[in-house]
Amino acid sequence: MTVPATAARSRGDARPPAVPRVPGDWSWLETLPGAAHSPACLDERAAWLPAPVPGTVADAMRVAGRWQETTPVAVHRHDYWYRLRFAATGRRLLRLRGVAGAAQAWVNGRPIAAPQALCDACDAEVELAGINTLHLCFRASVPRLHAARGTLSWRSAPAFQSARVIGHAAAEDTPLHAVGLLQPIEMLELGGSDVLADAAVELCAGLQDGAGRVSTRLHLHREAPAHARLSLCGAGGVVHAPLVRADARANARVNAFTLAADVRVDAPRLWWPHTHGRPAQYRVLAEAGGHVLDCGRVALRSVRGDRHGRDPFPRINDVPVFCRGARLDAAALAALVSSPLAARHWMRLARGAGMNVLVLDRDCAPSADLRSACDAAGMLLWREGMNLPDAACLPEIAGVPCARTLDALGLSQALGDPRWKAGVLHRSGTLWDAEDARDRCLRTLYGVDPPQLRRADPQRYLRLSRALAAELASDFIAGCRREGGRSGLALVPALRDVALANGAGVVDVQGRPKSAWHAMRAACRPLQVLLGTDAEGRIRVDLLNETAGARDVRIRVCWIRNGMQVQAEAGHVLQLGAHQSLVLTPRPQLGGSPDAADVVLATLSDARTGEPLSQAAHLPDRRAEALPQAGLQVEMLQDAGHWWLEISATRFARWVHIEDHVLQPAQDWFHLAPGGRTRIRLLHEGGGPSQPDMAPAGKVWALNQDDPVHYGG
Repeated sequence: MTVPATAARSRGDARPPAVPRVPGDWSWLETLPGAAHSPACLDERAAWLPAPVPGTVADAMRVAGRWQETTPVAVHRHDYWYRLRFAATGRRLLRLRGVAGAAQAWVNGRPIAAPQALCDACDAEVELAGINTLHLCFRASVPRLHAARGTLSWRSAPAFQSARVIGHAAAEDTPLHAVGLLQPIEMLELGGSDVLADAAVELCAGLQDGAGRVSTRLHLHREAPAHARLSLCGAGGVVHAPLVRADARANARVNAFTLAADVRVDAPRLWWPHTHGRPAQYRVLAEAGGHVLDCGRVALRSVRGDRHGRDPFPRINDVPVFCRGARLDAAALAALVSSPLAARHWMRLARGAGMNVLVLDRDCAPSADLRSACDAAGMLLWREGMNLPDAACLPEIAGVPCARTLDALGLSQALGDPRWKAGVLHRSGTLWDAEDARDRCLRTLYGVDPPQLRRADPQRYLRLSRALAAELASDFIAGCRREGGRSGLALVPALRDVALANGAGVVDVQGRPKSAWHAMRAACRPLQVLLGTDAEGRIRVDLLNETAGARDVRIRVCWIRNGMQVQAEAGHVLQLGAHQSLVLTPRPQLGGSPDAADVVLATLSDARTGEPLSQAAHLPDRRAEALPQAGLQVEMLQDAGHWWLEISATRFARWVHIEDHVLQPAQDWFHLAPGGRTRIRLLHEGGGPSQPDMAPAGKVWALNQDDPVHYGG
């Protein structure tokens, strides 16, 4: 693969050099199209707002509270100015790249060249003195398209198909709101002899006979130096190898020279998915003439799949790994890579759900930046058509977002709104859609009449629909993970919704996790207990340890009647080896017959500290009305400036759910044991800690709790 590289002066050590970015804070301003032809026409008293860079105009609007995912601003109808003031003196080279949208650039009022496409890069030699100002203007695209309409030939311009004209730039198939700076502006000194500047880097890494192999090629635009070396920096130390000249004639480009090196790493630190270990990486540095080039990072791992063999699990570093994740289509991929901020946000959500793989549609091409982000996050990135095991896929049902998102979308009375069906998947050639599939599951699993419930109690219908999505996701992951399960590759239909509501994603259009996300997170823990029944109807317990270390654990199984009376129980203390799974058929050691139980509860905890690791519940009767009222109690606490909810239940509480109007619960959609008590931290929407002045307010539900428990103002 080809990765971007940046040049910097050597500090005399093997640590990665600092990226030569232009220092300072960016700001932005929106104007009407053509209102200012140059920075001199701008009003300095205008309301310039902080701009995140790298980032897009949409990111800047989110920071300013001016962006709604459901009703995005038509950014292609306005001009957007970016401004950066920085201190520097002398002759410099400014490098602009990663620019999304048609841009113009000025330094201290003088125009310089700016990239006109996302893949372009422009260098500008400038003379700086004291405090300098860099301006970038992203011109509105709609007026330019209208001005050129007389020259457009729709038949001869297949790039302007109707599917791409509205909402996408045809040339790159990126959303039109992806306008902005996706990479920082770099500043280099001139007058030196840095032969590595502007080098194109090719990296290839893998394992061979237990050793790591890293092959590097540097394509230069000037004479290759006589002496250069490559350094591979990892947690275990630094490995050096000489960079030698390759035959310039072998390179197809004119006036190009190549340096090459092959590095062997004995006993390498292997890259693992974040669910199974640490995603170790090595940084590759090239050194020549007193200068250092940061070539990027590589991961050393082996990946094998036995698509038609007996082993359903992909093997990472020769260890069978249960891979779980989501499919990404072109629309989801565009949102994922629209900016580094967006990529980090979606990667955090995927990891948070316990996913360790993203699978791209066959027609999606992963970028080097996306591959790098996945490697750093411990996520596998695969593409359909590779030699992968057969995947088990969660059936597509319409997943209902939380009440807060429905309110934000103006769908508080969702079932009577004509927009309700906008996000429901309807496969062509079928008479039913994903909402019909959900209603069938509600009738079969929960024993309710969906049409009657929609009319009589629409809010309960929505709550049951959310609980159903959590139930199906939990069953699906458990069915794949247990010994002899469905597949070693389990995929949900989508990571995120792309329409108003009712999508098949596990994250809604507002970026909030849905019930299936929380259930998947609970079912994908590296240390996990699963409950089910064997062929003879007896309780079966699966214990899983995906980590690289052995763990002493305690397993406790309780048979509960009437939601609170423990009829029988069994317990074991054992050691779970690294990457090991065990199957137990527990026999009651205390109490009477387990046959009368309406809940079987299994708890996995650390044998030494008692720390709870995982919990699973099995209900012989899963009808919505099968269990007695949970008797929830909620107490709101503030500790060291952070807000917490302490939730307890008299009886077993099924699918406890928190609806907060201000903050986001760190844990949601879970079961609570009878007499149990748990503390849930309330976070800011962005995932950070809550502020003392952001007092929580909301209510707590359970599937077997008719009336919620309110808390806060």
